Amino acid sequence: MSEFRGLILAAGKGSRFQSEAGGAFPKVLRPVLGKPLVGYVVDTMKQAGIDDITLIVGFQAEQVMREMGSSYSYVRQTEQKGSGHAVACAKDAFESFDGHLIIMCGDSPLFTADTIKRLMAEQISSNAVITLASAGLEEPTGYGRIVRDSDGRIIGIVEEKCATQSEWAIKEVNGGAYAFDSRWLFSNIEAMAINEANEYNLTDMVRVALEQGRTVSAVNCDPSELLGVNTPAQLAVVEEIVRGRNQ
Repeated sequence: MSEFRGLILAAGKGSRFQSEAGGAFPKVLRPVLGKPLVGYVVDTMKQAGIDDITLIVGFQAEQVMREMGSSYSYVRQTEQKGSGHAVACAKDAFESFDGHLIIMCGDSPLFTADTIKRLMAEQISSNAVITLASAGLEEPTGYGRIVRDSDGRIIGIVEEKCATQSEWAIKEVNGGAYAFDSRWLFSNIEAMAINEANEYNLTDMVRVALEQGRTVSAVNCDPSELLGVNTPAQLAVVEEIVRGRNQ
C-alpha cells in the first residue's frame, strides 16, 4: 500500500471560543477529559497506522509544540489565511514525499480510526487525488454541501454562503477530513482561489481536481464524527460523546 503521512491543522486562534471562554489559549489544547483536543486527532491517526505526523502551528506555536512534544514535525503558519493557506505552508516539508496525506483539523477530535482507514483505502482503490469524509445530516446548516451528478459522482463542494436554494437543500456535507495525493496537491496548490473572506479554503482543491478531470471520492461516516469545537458549548458536547465512547 502507498505510504500515508498525517498533517494536522493546529494554527488557528479560535477567536470565537476565546471571546466566550476567556483568555488567549490555543483552542487545540483545550482539554477533553484531561487530553487536549489535538491529542485525540493524533491518536486517531496513529490507530489508523499513520506514525509520521506534522502539525501546522501558528497561534501560540511554542505552547502547542511544548505540549505535544518532539515526536512530531512542525510547520509554522505565520498568518491565519484559511485552511488552504495553512496546508500551502507545508509545501516545502513534503517536497520529496511521493505518497498520500491524511489532513485533519486539530479541533475535530471525534473522527474514528475506522473512518480514516476507509479514507485511505478509498483513496487507493479509486485512484483519487482527493478523498473526503462526508455525512448525511438532517440539519446541514453551517457545512459545505457535496454536489453530485446524476451518476453519483462528486462535481463540487459548495460553501453554504455561496449555495443556491437547491444546493442549500442537500443533506450530504463535507466532514473536514481528507486524503490527498501529496504530489498532486502541492503541484497544484497555487491554483487555489481566494474566497470572499480573503482566505484560501482547502475545499477549493476539489474544484481544481475536477477541472483537471481528476477523481474526487468520498467515504461516509457517522454524523457525530463531524463535530468540531468552536465554542465552549460544543466542547461540552464533545466531552459527553467521548465519555460515552469510553464507557
